[in-house]
Amino acid sequence: MSISGTTRSDETSVAGHYDALDRFYREIWGEHVHHGLWTTGEESVAQATRAMIDLVADWAALPSRATVADAGCGYGGTSRVLAADHGCDVTGFTLSAAQAEWACGRGGGPRYEVRSWLDNGLPDGGCDAVVAIESLSHMVDKRLAFAQAARVLRPRGRLVLVDWLSCDRPSATQTRLLLGPIAREGRLPSLCTLGEYEALAAGAGLRVLHTEDFRDRAPHRTWSIVGRRLARRLATDAPARRFLLGSANPDRAFALSLARIPLALRTGTLRLAMVVAERPA
Repeated sequence: MSISGTTRSDETSVAGHYDALDRFYREIWGEHVHHGLWTTGEESVAQATRAMIDLVADWAALPSRATVADAGCGYGGTSRVLAADHGCDVTGFTLSAAQAEWACGRGGGPRYEVRSWLDNGLPDGGCDAVVAIESLSHMVDKRLAFAQAARVLRPRGRLVLVDWLSCDRPSATQTRLLLGPIAREGRLPSLCTLGEYEALAAGAGLRVLHTEDFRDRAPHRTWSIVGRRLARRLATDAPARRFLLGSANPDRAFALSLARIPLALRTGTLRLAMVVAERPA
């Protein structure tokens, strides 16, 4: 059963969260606002982040000059890699005007739209692939999110998503202390299980090809690095400290997730996983 967040986690609140914290996301996370994947533990942040993008691109099975939709593109980091290194025609969708403005300033080929994926306006059957890295958990209507992917994909086109998921049967304590607060603080309307995502994909008419839990790829390391960067910023930047921790900042509670999320990932309460699904021919 999915874990509910809060009624405040609608598209307006998600956009407001990323717009308000725009500077800090860029300075602390960088242009890729998602987890990296570690194999040896010796990788740099850039290498771990790129490993995630390369894995998504590999599973997307992109044809030459593929048309790709990046659902929840953030600052467009993945979109730019797909355009520059894979020759894709990419349209990125974000709810954040600040993210889109910064992404457009970086150039690199993709187009960016400040628009909900749930009402993306793309033509039926026009995409070779839809990628969504850590974005579906922000969407209020996940059934519609999968349905939109199925609608815009060509036959044999693939949806490749990576997302935050709940463990299968969380205890009341796991829900109360970890999953519930993470959903509320992170502007996640709900946290689904991997099985629920598989069912949603099948319900949209997609054939699930592959699922993968990244627990063995140390996703918690991303949060350790982000936590250290944030701690340094708070210690050395008084204006940032006043803004981030001040009562006027509606997202100040999100800082608590820097402790909750790594613990949830380490214990398997929260999962970072990939789902690959294909529109049948």
